[in-house]
Amino acid sequence: MLTEMRIEFTCDANGDVVADGDRSVLAKVVAVIYDRGDIDTNADIDISSVNGSLVTENILETTNLGTADLIIYPRRLVQNNAGGDLTGALGGDREMYFLNGTPRVTVDEGGNATSGAMTLIMEE
Repeated sequence: MLTEMRIEFTCDANGDVVADGDRSVLAKVVAVIYDRGDIDTNADIDISSVNGSLVTENILETTNLGTADLIIYPRRLVQNNAGGDLTGALGGDREMYFLNGTPRVTVDEGGNATSGAMTLIMEE
């Protein structure tokens, strides 16, 4: 079943913020919708998964995200049994990220007191 979680954020005077989702989830991340609001165009925005033991996995890492609202489909390389990345020439070696924990949005260089949001579309 597809579900969504919207994480709204407002940057501090330095243009930074860390905003957590409202719950912990066990899901695959299908897509991320970026609602720019008035965030500066040179903002660096990352999404990670934080679980109870504070182990994190980066799901999306962006730099200079730009001026437009976006839909992003983050994918990771498939790995072999030893944990090594498998690669293929046509990109058929990608899969959705597995989110086990609370989604976290981290913004750097977002602008003084600017606001935006990230909505995660997940398959739970």
